[in-house]
Amino acid sequence: LFYQWIILGAVIVLRGFVFALADMAKHFAGYSIVSKLRDEILRKMKRFSLGYYSKERLGNITAIIHQDIETIELSAAHMGTRLASDVIVSLVSFCILFFVNFKLSLLLVSFIPFGFLVLFTGFKRSRASAERTMNDMSDMVSRFVEYAKGIPVLKTFSENRTIFSGLENSIKNFKTSSEESSRINAFLIGAYLFFVELSFFTLICSGGIFVLGKEVSVYEFIFFIIFSREFYKPFLNLEAYFVYYIKGSESCARISSITGEPEIKDKGNKEPLNNFSIEFKDVSFGYEAHEFRLDKTSFKIDEKSLTALVGPSGAGKTTIANLILRFFDIHGGKIKIGGRDITKIDYDHLLSHISIVMQDSVLFSGTIFENIAMGRKNASFGDVCNAAEKAVIHDFIMGLPDGYNTVLGENGIGLSGGQKQRISIARTILQNSPIVILDEASSSLDPVNERKVQQAVTNMAENKTVIVIAHNLKTIRNADNILVFNKGQLIEQGRHQDLINGKNLYKTLWDSQRTAFENN
Repeated sequence: LFYQWIILGAVIVLRGFVFALADMAKHFAGYSIVSKLRDEILRKMKRFSLGYYSKERLGNITAIIHQDIETIELSAAHMGTRLASDVIVSLVSFCILFFVNFKLSLLLVSFIPFGFLVLFTGFKRSRASAERTMNDMSDMVSRFVEYAKGIPVLKTFSENRTIFSGLENSIKNFKTSSEESSRINAFLIGAYLFFVELSFFTLICSGGIFVLGKEVSVYEFIFFIIFSREFYKPFLNLEAYFVYYIKGSESCARISSITGEPEIKDKGNKEPLNNFSIEFKDVSFGYEAHEFRLDKTSFKIDEKSLTALVGPSGAGKTTIANLILRFFDIHGGKIKIGGRDITKIDYDHLLSHISIVMQDSVLFSGTIFENIAMGRKNASFGDVCNAAEKAVIHDFIMGLPDGYNTVLGENGIGLSGGQKQRISIARTILQNSPIVILDEASSSLDPVNERKVQQAVTNMAENKTVIVIAHNLKTIRNADNILVFNKGQLIEQGRHQDLINGKNLYKTLWDSQRTAFENN
């Protein structure tokens, strides 16, 4: 037996080596799938309208990107190749056993169909339970995010436990749904395994009777008992496969909600834009039923002009800016830039020609240099410094211990509102887009920072098509054209002096602000 032992030892070593390679290959494949999915989600998320994010909670998106994709990786790594291997071995084993003795081979699978019937009838219930568990987890994650971001407010109102109680309830709901899902799966798997074991029990009892009746030899019976171990392997492992499939299929459905067809359709091209006038022609748009609506709104903004959008809160000013940026697609009419319908312009190409400075500046974790350099690909240090000087923020940055390499916390924590705003403006100056949208860029700042931001805005807006959304009317008195909105309707337009000479909404707003300023 010496040579047989050597061969057996070599086979065992080879088997271990091949298993290690297979294990690495399937995990690497899983990681590759995860990486591609996250990359696709990253690209698709930018193409959803803002309406998607107003309806979808951040915790749900976070759960999809993290938990659901991890589930897909586990399913790919632990289900696909192992299941294929088990099925092949099981089929080969059954063919051999059937050839040896067809009666015993039929006893081998006698009750397995009943086990599959149990799993099939319980599949929908298990899937629904997994969906509830994932929804409860998303709700819990969303509440944790809200809780963490709202800590300063919660400390101030420490006696009010409404938010904390809601988070506690979401944790309990997730625990309850997880336990329910485990109970359902445990019952189904237990009932299924009972029929698998019952098949093996039937094989042993009936095989023993056949041996006593001389219908089957002892050799055949022992052969069946040994080989049945390989045949039953995929059926015994089906417990894990079933759970992976339930979780994986639910995760796939949730991931598809992001990786599916984007809401903003892109059928445009990248032909150069030679003119940057903006025209709204009979534009209609609404968010939801019984909410704000634009109805057949028409106006034109000349190239390299300063146009102000004014009106009461909720009049439609920010909506106009969002529609120019295609953050939402309109329901009727056309929006043109340089005479071209913006839906016929490649989406990224369109956005590369438009810069926006929002009322609430958004900064990212990273250095100040990285935050400003987002405005232009491959920007040099000199380019960034020049943009910061025009934004009246260079001296402040150089006064920091690490200068432009200063690492900012989440959303620029530690900086004042004016400092964050000017860093955001520096980013926009660096982008140097021919169209600039300013959404209340200095409305919430103190007088010193307001003057600095106004100076930065002036430096940025030279020779560009500028749209200013303003509540403070004294900042837009020199605008080339003022569009006055009320309840989604364009009711007036003209220059400042012409508008204050009449009896209209602009005149009412101007007198109201002037009176309030004089009283202060």
